[in-house]
Amino acid sequence: MSPQHNEGAGVRRRLLEGDNVDIDNIPTEEREAINQYLDSRNKNNLNASTICWMIIGIMVFTFTDFANVMMNDPRVSSQYLRLAGGFFAGNVLLGIYFVVYLSYVKGLKNWTNHAHPVLIPIATFCGCMGLIFSTIAFWPVWGLLTMPILFCLFMGMFMLISLSPF
Repeated sequence: MSPQHNEGAGVRRRLLEGDNVDIDNIPTEEREAINQYLDSRNKNNLNASTICWMIIGIMVFTFTDFANVMMNDPRVSSQYLRLAGGFFAGNVLLGIYFVVYLSYVKGLKNWTNHAHPVLIPIATFCGCMGLIFSTIAFWPVWGLLTMPILFCLFMGMFMLISLSPF
């Protein structure tokens, strides 16, 4: 084990033993050791649950003929579908701002403490409203199955996005 890991292990040991460690006043060398350890961990998100959700999403997309229903079925409420698309577009734009701009362009590792903290609840609101409006838009087609279908599609999409290098 390298010396940096031993320094980080001291803080971890003190936390596990129940000592009152003031996280804000950790010595600089221990903080750097902890950050280096966290950065060196394997960040591979490809695991069994990710693969299962992507397979389930592909199967639901295929067996429900989702693309054809969304584009051609007259029962789909196009006004609510447009609203859902607008909210999802806002959610994606905010996600790109957080992950790409703040993380890679600005170099912030913890982008939750950025200059605009109100954007995180706005992104959450956009995602929730997009889900509500897409449920309303597809309800005439699938009825009660709309929510499980959309849940499986969204989970498959989120798992696919989690594999991105960002």
